[in-house]
Amino acid sequence: MLDYPDDQSFAVIRMDPVAMVRHLDDPEALKAAEALSPQSYLVYLDGHNRLPIWGPKPWYSFDIHLIGPCLRPAHNEQCVTADMCTPIYPNQDHPAGRAPVHTEPPFPFDNCHFWSRTKMKVRVCPRTEGFDWDVTTHLSSKGEQMWRHNEICDEVKQTAAERALQPQPDPVPESCASDLAPTHPGRSLQADGSAETPLVDDDASSLYSDSVSANSCSVMSDIASADGSGYEDTMMEWRRLFADPVASPEFHPLCHLWGDIASNIKQDEIANPIHFLEERDAVVRIIREARARNPAILPMAAPEDADSKATLTLKWLGREKPKPKRFRPLKFIRKVRLHVRTLFRIPYIPVWP
Repeated sequence: MLDYPDDQSFAVIRMDPVAMVRHLDDPEALKAAEALSPQSYLVYLDGHNRLPIWGPKPWYSFDIHLIGPCLRPAHNEQCVTADMCTPIYPNQDHPAGRAPVHTEPPFPFDNCHFWSRTKMKVRVCPRTEGFDWDVTTHLSSKGEQMWRHNEICDEVKQTAAERALQPQPDPVPESCASDLAPTHPGRSLQADGSAETPLVDDDASSLYSDSVSANSCSVMSDIASADGSGYEDTMMEWRRLFADPVASPEFHPLCHLWGDIASNIKQDEIANPIHFLEERDAVVRIIREARARNPAILPMAAPEDADSKATLTLKWLGREKPKPKRFRPLKFIRKVRLHVRTLFRIPYIPVWP
Protein backbone atom coordinates (compact mmCIF):
# COMPACT_ATOMS: atom_id res chain seq x y z
CA MET A 1 0.00 0.00 0.00
CA LEU A 2 1.20 3.50 -0.88
CA ASP A 3 0.34 6.54 1.24
CA TYR A 4 -0.34 8.55 -1.91
CA PRO A 5 -1.57 7.76 -5.46
CA ASP A 6 1.01 7.22 -8.17
CA ASP A 7 0.96 9.19 -11.40
CA GLN A 8 1.29 8.02 -15.02
CA SER A 9 -1.68 5.68 -14.55
CA PHE A 10 -5.42 5.46 -15.09
CA ALA A 11 -7.85 5.93 -12.21
CA VAL A 12 -11.49 6.34 -11.28
CA ILE A 13 -12.47 9.55 -9.51
CA ARG A 14 -15.63 10.91 -7.93
CA MET A 15 -16.00 14.51 -6.78
CA ASP A 16 -16.95 15.35 -3.18
CA PRO A 17 -18.94 18.65 -3.40
CA VAL A 18 -19.71 18.72 0.33
CA ALA A 19 -16.03 18.55 1.27
CA MET A 20 -15.29 21.35 -1.21
CA VAL A 21 -17.64 23.82 0.50
CA ARG A 22 -17.39 22.74 4.14
CA HIS A 23 -14.67 25.30 4.94
CA LEU A 24 -17.06 28.14 3.98
CA ASP A 25 -19.26 27.43 7.03
CA ASP A 26 -22.29 28.46 4.96
CA PRO A 27 -25.49 26.40 5.50
CA GLU A 28 -26.94 27.43 2.14
CA ALA A 29 -23.80 26.41 0.28
CA LEU A 30 -23.69 23.11 2.17
CA LYS A 31 -27.32 22.39 1.27
CA ALA A 32 -26.67 23.16 -2.40
CA ALA A 33 -23.62 20.89 -2.44
CA GLU A 34 -25.55 18.04 -0.82
CA ALA A 35 -28.14 18.31 -3.60
CA LEU A 36 -25.55 17.44 -6.26
CA SER A 37 -25.18 13.82 -7.39
CA PRO A 38 -21.58 13.29 -8.51
CA GLN A 39 -20.81 10.41 -10.86
CA SER A 40 -17.67 8.30 -11.35
CA TYR A 41 -15.27 9.22 -14.14
CA LEU A 42 -12.27 7.65 -15.81
CA VAL A 43 -9.11 9.79 -15.95
CA TYR A 44 -5.39 9.55 -16.55
CA LEU A 45 -3.09 10.88 -13.81
CA ASP A 46 -0.36 12.75 -15.66
CA GLY A 47 1.54 14.53 -12.90
CA HIS A 48 1.73 14.62 -9.10
CA ASN A 49 2.07 18.23 -7.92
CA ARG A 50 3.60 17.58 -4.52
CA LEU A 51 2.52 19.92 -1.74
CA PRO A 52 5.41 21.87 -0.17
CA ILE A 53 4.58 20.72 3.34
CA TRP A 54 5.81 17.95 5.64
CA GLY A 55 3.74 15.54 7.60
CA PRO A 56 0.15 14.40 6.85
CA LYS A 57 -1.31 15.77 3.63
CA PRO A 58 -4.85 17.24 3.64
CA TRP A 59 -5.06 16.23 -0.04
CA TYR A 60 -2.85 15.43 -3.02
CA SER A 61 -2.70 17.57 -6.17
CA PHE A 62 -2.65 15.98 -9.63
CA ASP A 63 -2.87 16.97 -13.27
CA ILE A 64 -5.41 14.74 -15.00
CA HIS A 65 -6.60 14.12 -18.55
CA LEU A 66 -10.23 13.20 -19.06
CA ILE A 67 -11.14 9.86 -20.67
CA GLY A 68 -14.39 9.74 -22.64
CA PRO A 69 -16.54 6.70 -23.48
CA CYS A 70 -17.16 8.18 -26.93
CA LEU A 71 -15.60 10.44 -29.55
CA ARG A 72 -14.80 14.03 -28.64
CA PRO A 73 -17.87 16.22 -29.38
CA ALA A 74 -17.22 18.86 -32.02
CA HIS A 75 -17.53 22.54 -31.14
CA ASN A 76 -17.20 24.97 -34.03
CA GLU A 77 -16.83 28.15 -31.98
CA GLN A 78 -13.88 26.70 -30.07
CA CYS A 79 -12.43 25.03 -33.18
CA VAL A 80 -12.77 21.56 -31.66
CA THR A 81 -13.34 18.65 -34.04
CA ALA A 82 -14.41 15.06 -33.38
CA ASP A 83 -10.99 13.71 -34.37
CA MET A 84 -9.23 15.54 -31.48
CA CYS A 85 -8.98 12.37 -29.42
CA THR A 86 -6.89 9.21 -29.17
CA PRO A 87 -8.51 5.75 -28.95
CA ILE A 88 -7.35 3.36 -26.24
CA TYR A 89 -6.95 -0.22 -27.47
CA PRO A 90 -9.01 -2.42 -27.90
CA ASN A 91 -11.02 0.58 -29.08
CA GLN A 92 -9.96 1.48 -32.63
CA ASP A 93 -12.72 3.96 -33.51
CA HIS A 94 -11.35 7.26 -34.87
CA PRO A 95 -12.68 9.50 -37.67
CA ALA A 96 -9.23 9.92 -39.24
CA GLY A 97 -7.97 6.40 -38.57
CA ARG A 98 -5.62 7.44 -35.77
CA ALA A 99 -3.89 4.40 -34.28
CA PRO A 100 -4.92 3.42 -30.74
CA VAL A 101 -2.52 3.46 -27.80
CA HIS A 102 -1.85 0.31 -25.79
CA THR A 103 -1.75 -0.09 -22.02
CA GLU A 104 -0.08 -2.43 -19.53
CA PRO A 105 -1.96 -4.55 -18.59
CA PRO A 106 -4.53 -4.52 -21.45
CA PHE A 107 -7.24 -1.90 -21.02
CA PRO A 108 -10.46 -3.43 -19.61
CA PHE A 109 -12.84 -1.26 -21.68
CA ASP A 110 -13.30 -1.15 -25.48
CA ASN A 111 -15.00 2.23 -25.96
CA CYS A 112 -12.61 4.82 -24.48
CA HIS A 113 -10.67 7.77 -25.89
CA PHE A 114 -8.27 10.36 -24.53
CA TRP A 115 -9.99 13.68 -25.16
CA SER A 116 -7.30 16.08 -26.37
CA ARG A 117 -6.64 19.33 -24.50
CA THR A 118 -8.69 18.42 -21.44
CA LYS A 119 -5.91 18.69 -18.89
CA MET A 120 -6.95 20.05 -15.50
CA LYS A 121 -5.98 20.00 -11.83
CA VAL A 122 -7.77 18.06 -9.13
CA ARG A 123 -7.22 17.42 -5.44
CA VAL A 124 -7.31 13.82 -4.21
CA CYS A 125 -8.61 12.93 -0.74
CA PRO A 126 -6.17 10.88 1.39
CA ARG A 127 -7.14 7.39 2.51
CA THR A 128 -6.28 5.94 5.90
CA GLU A 129 -5.75 2.49 4.39
CA GLY A 130 -3.52 3.90 1.64
CA PHE A 131 -3.71 3.31 -2.11
CA ASP A 132 -3.24 -0.15 -3.59
CA TRP A 133 -1.16 0.71 -6.65
CA ASP A 134 -0.23 -2.86 -7.64
CA VAL A 135 -3.35 -3.20 -9.77
CA THR A 136 -3.18 0.03 -11.77
CA THR A 137 -3.19 0.34 -15.55
CA HIS A 138 -0.40 2.30 -17.27
CA LEU A 139 0.33 3.43 -20.80
CA SER A 140 3.08 1.53 -22.55
CA SER A 141 6.16 3.62 -23.32
CA LYS A 142 5.28 3.66 -27.02
CA GLY A 143 1.64 4.39 -26.22
CA GLU A 144 2.54 7.38 -24.07
CA GLN A 145 4.78 8.75 -26.81
CA MET A 146 2.01 8.40 -29.40
CA TRP A 147 -0.58 10.01 -27.13
CA ARG A 148 1.60 13.02 -26.30
CA HIS A 149 2.39 13.46 -29.99
CA ASN A 150 -1.35 13.49 -30.77
CA GLU A 151 -1.94 16.05 -28.01
CA ILE A 152 0.63 18.40 -29.58
CA CYS A 153 -0.81 17.92 -33.07
CA ASP A 154 -4.34 18.68 -31.88
CA GLU A 155 -3.15 21.75 -29.97
CA VAL A 156 -1.39 23.12 -33.05
CA LYS A 157 -4.46 22.40 -35.18
CA GLN A 158 -6.85 24.10 -32.76
CA THR A 159 -4.59 27.12 -32.23
CA ALA A 160 -4.18 27.62 -35.99
CA ALA A 161 -7.95 27.43 -36.50
CA GLU A 162 -8.55 29.94 -33.69
CA ARG A 163 -6.06 32.37 -35.18
CA ALA A 164 -7.71 32.07 -38.58
CA LEU A 165 -11.03 33.16 -37.05
CA GLN A 166 -9.55 36.26 -35.41
CA PRO A 167 -9.89 39.61 -37.24
CA GLN A 168 -6.61 40.65 -38.77
CA PRO A 169 -5.19 43.92 -37.36
CA ASP A 170 -4.42 46.83 -39.64
CA PRO A 171 -0.86 46.84 -40.98
CA VAL A 172 1.59 48.85 -38.89
CA PRO A 173 4.19 51.10 -40.56
CA GLU A 174 7.72 49.77 -40.17
CA SER A 175 8.79 52.93 -38.38
CA CYS A 176 6.30 52.23 -35.60
CA ALA A 177 6.63 48.45 -35.45
CA SER A 178 9.57 48.54 -33.05
CA ASP A 179 7.55 50.53 -30.51
CA LEU A 180 4.87 47.86 -30.19
CA ALA A 181 5.13 44.85 -27.89
CA PRO A 182 4.39 41.49 -29.53
CA THR A 183 0.82 40.37 -28.97
CA HIS A 184 -1.12 37.16 -29.42
CA PRO A 185 -4.20 37.66 -31.63
CA GLY A 186 -6.31 35.17 -29.74
CA ARG A 187 -5.35 34.99 -26.07
CA SER A 188 -3.38 37.03 -23.60
CA LEU A 189 -0.15 35.40 -22.46
CA GLN A 190 1.12 34.79 -18.98
CA ALA A 191 4.66 35.34 -17.82
CA ASP A 192 5.65 31.78 -18.71
CA GLY A 193 4.31 32.18 -22.25
CA SER A 194 1.28 29.94 -21.79
CA ALA A 195 -2.21 31.04 -22.72
CA GLU A 196 -4.13 32.69 -19.92
CA THR A 197 -6.90 30.46 -18.61
CA PRO A 198 -10.36 32.02 -18.51
CA LEU A 199 -12.55 31.72 -15.46
CA VAL A 200 -15.50 29.39 -15.32
CA ASP A 201 -18.49 30.53 -17.31
CA ASP A 202 -21.43 30.73 -14.94
CA ASP A 203 -23.88 29.89 -17.73
CA ALA A 204 -22.15 26.98 -19.47
CA SER A 205 -19.58 24.31 -18.89
CA SER A 206 -16.03 25.31 -19.74
CA LEU A 207 -15.26 22.06 -21.58
CA TYR A 208 -13.80 23.85 -24.55
CA SER A 209 -11.91 26.58 -22.77
CA ASP A 210 -8.15 26.47 -22.60
CA SER A 211 -6.98 23.84 -20.06
CA VAL A 212 -10.64 23.49 -18.94
CA SER A 213 -9.72 24.13 -15.34
CA ALA A 214 -11.81 26.62 -13.41
CA ASN A 215 -8.73 28.32 -12.09
CA SER A 216 -5.84 26.27 -13.37
CA CYS A 217 -3.21 27.70 -11.11
CA SER A 218 0.09 25.94 -10.74
CA VAL A 219 0.30 24.34 -7.32
CA MET A 220 3.88 24.09 -6.10
CA SER A 221 5.22 20.90 -7.60
CA ASP A 222 8.80 21.20 -6.37
CA ILE A 223 9.70 21.30 -2.69
CA ALA A 224 12.75 23.18 -1.56
CA SER A 225 16.13 21.59 -2.15
CA ALA A 226 17.50 18.89 0.10
CA ASP A 227 19.47 21.36 2.22
CA GLY A 228 16.31 23.35 2.95
CA SER A 229 17.31 26.43 0.95
CA GLY A 230 14.34 28.39 -0.35
CA TYR A 231 11.92 26.52 1.91
CA GLU A 232 10.56 29.67 3.59
CA ASP A 233 10.08 31.35 0.21
CA THR A 234 8.20 28.29 -1.02
CA MET A 235 5.85 28.33 1.95
CA MET A 236 5.28 32.08 1.56
CA GLU A 237 4.32 31.62 -2.09
CA TRP A 238 2.12 28.68 -1.13
CA ARG A 239 0.14 30.76 1.38
CA ARG A 240 -0.10 33.68 -1.05
CA LEU A 241 -1.70 31.33 -3.56
CA PHE A 242 -4.46 30.38 -1.13
CA ALA A 243 -5.21 34.05 -0.43
CA ASP A 244 -5.72 34.74 -4.16
CA PRO A 245 -9.52 34.97 -4.73
CA VAL A 246 -9.11 33.90 -8.38
CA ALA A 247 -6.41 31.24 -8.29
CA SER A 248 -7.13 29.55 -4.96
CA PRO A 249 -7.00 25.73 -5.05
CA GLU A 250 -10.45 25.68 -3.44
CA PHE A 251 -11.80 25.74 -7.02
CA HIS A 252 -9.95 22.55 -7.97
CA PRO A 253 -12.25 19.51 -7.71
CA LEU A 254 -11.71 17.54 -4.51
CA CYS A 255 -12.13 13.88 -5.42
CA HIS A 256 -11.97 10.36 -4.09
CA LEU A 257 -9.75 8.14 -6.22
CA TRP A 258 -9.34 4.42 -6.94
CA GLY A 259 -6.48 2.87 -8.90
CA ASP A 260 -8.10 -0.48 -9.76
CA ILE A 261 -10.29 0.77 -12.60
CA ALA A 262 -11.73 -2.63 -13.57
CA SER A 263 -13.04 -3.23 -10.03
CA ASN A 264 -14.44 0.25 -9.44
CA ILE A 265 -16.33 1.04 -12.62
CA LYS A 266 -18.08 -0.88 -15.40
CA GLN A 267 -17.97 0.07 -19.04
CA ASP A 268 -21.59 1.22 -19.16
CA GLU A 269 -20.99 3.33 -16.00
CA ILE A 270 -18.18 5.48 -17.45
CA ALA A 271 -19.70 8.97 -17.43
CA ASN A 272 -19.18 11.56 -20.15
CA PRO A 273 -16.44 14.06 -19.14
CA ILE A 274 -18.83 16.89 -19.97
CA HIS A 275 -20.80 15.98 -16.85
CA PHE A 276 -17.67 16.13 -14.70
CA LEU A 277 -17.00 19.67 -15.87
CA GLU A 278 -20.61 20.60 -15.25
CA GLU A 279 -20.30 19.25 -11.70
CA ARG A 280 -17.09 21.22 -11.20
CA ASP A 281 -18.68 24.40 -12.55
CA ALA A 282 -21.70 23.93 -10.26
CA VAL A 283 -19.50 23.69 -7.15
CA VAL A 284 -17.44 26.71 -8.21
CA ARG A 285 -20.68 28.64 -8.64
CA ILE A 286 -21.81 27.62 -5.14
CA ILE A 287 -18.50 28.84 -3.67
CA ARG A 288 -18.71 32.17 -5.48
CA GLU A 289 -22.31 32.72 -4.42
CA ALA A 290 -21.43 31.97 -0.79
CA ARG A 291 -18.59 34.50 -0.88
CA ALA A 292 -20.88 37.05 -2.54
CA ARG A 293 -23.45 36.62 0.26
CA ASN A 294 -20.81 36.97 2.95
CA PRO A 295 -17.65 38.83 1.87
CA ALA A 296 -16.26 38.30 5.39
CA ILE A 297 -15.58 34.60 4.69
CA LEU A 298 -11.85 34.11 5.06
CA PRO A 299 -9.80 32.66 2.20
CA MET A 300 -9.27 28.93 2.24
CA ALA A 301 -6.54 28.25 4.78
CA ALA A 302 -3.29 26.82 3.45
CA PRO A 303 -2.18 23.52 4.99
CA GLU A 304 0.15 24.15 7.89
CA ASP A 305 3.76 23.02 7.73
CA ALA A 306 3.27 20.78 10.74
CA ASP A 307 6.66 19.10 10.72
CA SER A 308 10.06 20.46 9.75
CA LYS A 309 12.81 18.28 8.36
CA ALA A 310 14.60 18.26 11.71
CA THR A 311 11.46 17.16 13.55
CA LEU A 312 10.81 14.38 11.05
CA THR A 313 14.39 13.16 11.41
CA LEU A 314 14.04 13.06 15.19
CA LYS A 315 10.78 11.14 14.86
CA TRP A 316 12.43 8.57 12.64
CA LEU A 317 15.16 8.20 15.31
CA GLY A 318 12.55 7.83 18.06
CA ARG A 319 13.52 11.05 19.82
CA GLU A 320 11.33 13.86 21.03
CA LYS A 321 11.27 17.28 19.43
CA PRO A 322 13.89 19.46 21.16
CA LYS A 323 12.93 22.65 22.91
CA PRO A 324 13.72 25.66 20.68
CA LYS A 325 16.80 27.56 21.81
CA ARG A 326 16.58 31.26 22.61
CA PHE A 327 19.43 33.74 22.99
CA ARG A 328 19.43 35.29 26.48
CA PRO A 329 22.13 38.01 26.83
CA LEU A 330 22.13 38.17 30.66
CA LYS A 331 22.38 34.42 30.99
CA PHE A 332 25.21 34.37 28.45
CA ILE A 333 27.15 37.09 30.33
CA ARG A 334 26.67 35.23 33.63
CA LYS A 335 28.07 32.04 32.12
CA VAL A 336 31.10 33.89 30.72
CA ARG A 337 31.78 35.51 34.07
CA LEU A 338 31.66 32.19 35.89
CA HIS A 339 33.95 30.66 33.30
CA VAL A 340 36.51 33.46 33.69
CA ARG A 341 36.42 33.19 37.51
CA THR A 342 37.09 29.47 37.21
CA LEU A 343 40.12 30.05 35.00
CA PHE A 344 41.74 32.55 37.38
CA ARG A 345 40.85 30.85 40.64
CA ILE A 346 43.84 30.20 42.96
CA PRO A 347 44.08 26.49 43.53
CA TYR A 348 43.63 25.22 47.08
CA ILE A 349 46.88 23.90 48.59
CA PRO A 350 46.53 22.01 51.90
CA VAL A 351 49.03 22.90 54.68
CA TRP A 352 50.09 20.18 57.07
CA PRO A 353 51.33 20.99 60.56
